[in-house]
Amino acid sequence: MGGEIYAAGGNKIDLTLTPGGSGIFEVKLDGNIVFDKGSVGRYPDLNDAKEIKATVINQLA
Repeated sequence: MGGEIYAAGGNKIDLTLTPGGSGIFEVKLDGNIVFDKGSVGRYPDLNDAKEIKATVINQLA
């Protein structure tokens, strides 16, 4: 997932991966939560990954 996000933003983003406990998985963009496993109860699937990537691209446009 990190690689896909970085590929979408390239050198225009600062990507930080922070290990967490209890299976935490959040994607934040400029402080806004783009995806939160805790809210949806699962890890991102392919559609979620595409949506996250599109959100990064749109934010940078």
